Amino acid sequence: MSSALAIAAVTATLKDLLNNGLIDYDPPLATNFSVSALPPDRITTGQTESNQINLFLYQVTPNLGWRNAGLPARDARGTALSNPPLALDLHYLLSAYGAADLNAEVLLGYAMQLLHENPVLTRGQLRTALGSPSPVPELDPQGPFGPHSAADLAEQIEQIKITPVFLGTEELSKLWTSLQAHYRPSMAYLVSVVLIQGKAAAKAAPPVLQRGKNDRGPQAQAQPPAFLAAVRPAASPQLPAARLGDLLAISGNALRGGAGVSLVLDCARFGLRNTLPVTAAGQGLAAQLPAPDAAGALVDWAIGVYQAALHHDEPGDRPDWSSNSVSLVLAPRIVLDPVTAAPGTVALALSCSPRLQPQQHAQARLLLADREIAPVQITTPAQPGQPSLLSFVIEGLDAGSYLVRLRVDGIDSLPVLLQEAPRRFEVDPAQILTVQP
Repeated sequence: MSSALAIAAVTATLKDLLNNGLIDYDPPLATNFSVSALPPDRITTGQTESNQINLFLYQVTPNLGWRNAGLPARDARGTALSNPPLALDLHYLLSAYGAADLNAEVLLGYAMQLLHENPVLTRGQLRTALGSPSPVPELDPQGPFGPHSAADLAEQIEQIKITPVFLGTEELSKLWTSLQAHYRPSMAYLVSVVLIQGKAAAKAAPPVLQRGKNDRGPQAQAQPPAFLAAVRPAASPQLPAARLGDLLAISGNALRGGAGVSLVLDCARFGLRNTLPVTAAGQGLAAQLPAPDAAGALVDWAIGVYQAALHHDEPGDRPDWSSNSVSLVLAPRIVLDPVTAAPGTVALALSCSPRLQPQQHAQARLLLADREIAPVQITTPAQPGQPSLLSFVIEGLDAGSYLVRLRVDGIDSLPVLLQEAPRRFEVDPAQILTVQP
């Protein structure tokens, strides 16, 4: 792969090819000629116009054959796994200028013949043009890029090919109009492909010391792999999130329970990982979230989005297996402090389980009717078994009953209870704020 100098290196090589080739052809011109790589608006035209071939890079586009090579480049945490190449196609405009009649046409014809006879920039041509000293006299004697080297372009896996592109009258008109330069006889070329690869650190696979446990090679499994479809609250699939203390229902295809099977939940934002034992439940599997008063539950868990996957530690030499991952949202569970409120300004306090992370304080909001209210104070006790405490001051509150919810990072608490007979959702009366007239 080549470095970021590859684009300029291709232009320098093409310029060197045209310069040397035209010198060998010795075109029948009354005066000398030159080869440049300037924007057309910077070339002198008119009475003082000279014999000149100009190569201008007017567009860079992605190469469709290489643009997805090496993907995925990063894992779910954003860590670089590899450095996929930046694959580019270069679009050039070859223009001819003449000091006298027919000189521009003569130069353009010889230049087109030269590129027709050299449809590929060989590795030898690249090494010669990009090496030191420079074969192009007007360039720095140290090379086209001074102390820097672009010779690694010759070592890229793909060869660089030159293809003529015959633009129509409308395309040429738009191109020269955008260049804001006087039109001259010209021909377009596509140069492909240039592969630029970064040098950032990435994960490297360790060497293979043995093929599986005890070097016995891979193990073939006759049964299909486990596919995890969803992990949802067992109370009802209509609940948008789970809470501490809920039973989780695990559904999918070819799921296997038993000893050694566990549900692994990862919260990448806070770097939390929790493992729950899995049990059989009817036709599927289930896992129990710890209750808020369980040891470590308030600090080991956080409000947020988790990636859930089944994992099985197989006994003996059989390979372990893991399922795919699905998302599970853990919502806050709140408890209102008893309050007797009158119309006007009301002070409200509530506790939240699990405890709020420091990054979540700025996003915590109380939802009351159609209002969002920021807390005036958030306190997280030093004791790990105590929930976070939030205090709010609500102004201009009229008499009535108000449903209270807490929103953290866009995740709302669930102010409902599920009744069994008949089975239906009802508003949790413990999450209603009543203001007496």
